[in-house]
Amino acid sequence: MPRRTARALAAAALSGAFLFGAAACTTTPSPEPSPSATATRPEIPYVQRPSGLIWDSGSFGHESGQNATFATMRGRPLDVIGVAPTRDTWDTVFGDWWLSSNTIPSDFRGTLNVAAPLFPDDGNMEAAANGEYDEHWRRLGAMIAKDYPTAYVRPGWEMNIHNWPWSANPDNVEQYKEAFRRAATNLKAAGPQLRIVWNPNEGKGNTLPDARDAWPGDEYVDIVGLDAYDWSPPYDAEGWERHRTKDQGWDFWGNFARQHGKKFAFPEWGVIAGNENSGGDNPKFIDYAYGWMEQNADIMTFETYFDEPADYCRCALSVNPEAENAYKQWMQRLVY
Repeated sequence: MPRRTARALAAAALSGAFLFGAAACTTTPSPEPSPSATATRPEIPYVQRPSGLIWDSGSFGHESGQNATFATMRGRPLDVIGVAPTRDTWDTVFGDWWLSSNTIPSDFRGTLNVAAPLFPDDGNMEAAANGEYDEHWRRLGAMIAKDYPTAYVRPGWEMNIHNWPWSANPDNVEQYKEAFRRAATNLKAAGPQLRIVWNPNEGKGNTLPDARDAWPGDEYVDIVGLDAYDWSPPYDAEGWERHRTKDQGWDFWGNFARQHGKKFAFPEWGVIAGNENSGGDNPKFIDYAYGWMEQNADIMTFETYFDEPADYCRCALSVNPEAENAYKQWMQRLVY
């Protein structure tokens, strides 16, 4: 079933990130605090959106009812819903269950955050780089843009960790970049307003000496995205400072986006009580995360909380009441 498939993909992603996180905790933080540690909210222009918040905010759930319940919990409509097609073959990618009432509530008026595989399980990086999937990307772009013309699409996300078939390493990184360029070009050929997200996992990762080596070029990216969860080390005061200031941590990638004239996003983020290296039901993670986003509101475009209740993750706010309470408080603060 599609829902189980989506959860299986998510479990595989997080299991790989667990391994990366354990290694990342040895990184020495910068001794100098970044300006973002003390910055206040920058002035930003008003944009009308369903939530009334200062950027697109939503959830990455697996069912329409789950996403609807999340909106009710927070007291604000969702601006964006995270979705992921099944990725066995291109035929399964084009199965439209993830664009239907299976995942999207009937009253939803926002847009989507689409995790798009750089190629399906029966594909390969060389074929993607050689343009063999260009037609498929145009078809996928048209499919998304039909009802969500300004959707956020993140081809080949988390390329800097080893658990994805499209992971970039020193031997294939040039192919990765070309495959990403072709995906971005053909998505926009079919949906010119689609917004392309280049989306590493927090930190340098474990497949490249520097995750920036996988940057495909300014002309192919609209938004820099970062996936971040409360683990290794947990986000207490010391842990937050390490995550924020380390090489290719939160401040690093925020500054990278600014240097390249790009906006910023958190396509996946959340507490992760299902991992022994996490902070459990940790309201401070919510506070640190939203505090950073607010202080960097000039570049923020969207964030989708990863609302997974299953035991491998236990990220859902419904099973983390202290984090849920912190989240709801921020819903009252993050308004114009």
